[in-house]
Amino acid sequence: MVLNQEIFSRGKKTRWRVIGKDTMDQIWNELTATTQPIQEYVTEIAWGEIFSRPGLDEKTRILLNLAMLTVQGENRVLALHIRAAVNLGCSHEEIRETLIQTMTFAGVVRATQACRTAQDVFDALDESTYSELDSQQES
Repeated sequence: MVLNQEIFSRGKKTRWRVIGKDTMDQIWNELTATTQPIQEYVTEIAWGEIFSRPGLDEKTRILLNLAMLTVQGENRVLALHIRAAVNLGCSHEEIRETLIQTMTFAGVVRATQACRTAQDVFDALDESTYSELDSQQES
């Protein structure tokens, strides 16, 4: 259900231009009663409102999309957005550097958080072990 026809139309125009008419026509033609409302919402809100906002150019926005889709592991959608990045004039180098930046900062941050979590568990286990040893020595 489209909430605002003007925003939806802007989103549709932007999405078809960025992703590509052939790709979007195929996606749109395969929509079902279940998938159509969500695609209308995505077109209206993500493309008509968010992607079309001032403040960042489209190349920056699509490179951000690549980073976020990479972190989410959304490879099928990522492929669409890589093509869109090329359509918007992003070079292979810019795309590659975006992915390297994502790997470094998303991957390192998650790994660092995992190490901190592991240390917390180790510390808790050590405290538990020491408490058990103290209890055994007191008995």
